[in-house]
Amino acid sequence: MNLEEQIRSYKDRLRIFLILYYFSDDYSSPEHPDYRKVFKSEVRVQKIDFLIRNPDYLAYELLALAVREPSKQQEIKVIVKLIFNTSEPQLRRMEMERFFFGAYEDIDDVIGFLKSINFIDFTSKKRMDLKTIEKQYYVTKLAINKVTSAMSSLPALDWYVKRCQLIKKYFGNLSGSQLKVSQYKIEEYKNASFKNFIGEISETVENEYNKMFNERL
Repeated sequence: MNLEEQIRSYKDRLRIFLILYYFSDDYSSPEHPDYRKVFKSEVRVQKIDFLIRNPDYLAYELLALAVREPSKQQEIKVIVKLIFNTSEPQLRRMEMERFFFGAYEDIDDVIGFLKSINFIDFTSKKRMDLKTIEKQYYVTKLAINKVTSAMSSLPALDWYVKRCQLIKKYFGNLSGSQLKVSQYKIEEYKNASFKNFIGEISETVENEYNKMFNERL
C-alpha cells in the first residue's frame, strides 16, 4: 500500500468511526457490558458519510432547511458562507459512486478493522435471499475512552468532529431512508449514472444562496 492509499485508509477509518460515535444512541445491556452506544442501519452511515465527503451537498441541504425553517436562515447563511470561503467543496471533497440506492461505498474493511481493535462490534440478519439486513453497530467503552482522551491531542480530528456535530445538529434526527429521499431530490444526485461518481453542485449552491440572501458566495 503506497502513502496515498495509507492516508485514504486512515481517513476512511476515522470518518466512519466518528459517524458511529457521534450519531449513535446510548446503550446498555447486561449481556454486553462493554457496549455503550448503538447505531442502526448501514444506509444511514452511507448517507451521513456522503454529506461529510461532499460539502457542496451539505450546503445545499442546509439552504433547503433554511427555506423550510426561516428562523434558521441567518445561522445557516454563516455556515454555508464559511464552507465556500474555505474552499471545502474543492479541498474536502471525496467522491462517491452512485449505486442502486444512491451514494454508496463498501465499508466492510473499515468495519472489520474497527472491530479488530475492539472499537466496535456489530450484528446483522439474513433475508431469505441471503441479503444482509438490519445492521447494528455497537461502540465500546474502550473506544469512547480512547476518543475522549485523544480529542485535544489530535488536531487532525478537529474538522471531522465539528462536521459530525454540525450534521447531527441539523439532520441528526433523520433516518437513513429520510436522508436518502432528501438527497434524491437533487438533480445531479438523482441523475448520476450507475457506478459513476456523483457530480459536484457548487454552482447550484451559489445560485441558491444568491437567490435567498441577495449576495454572492
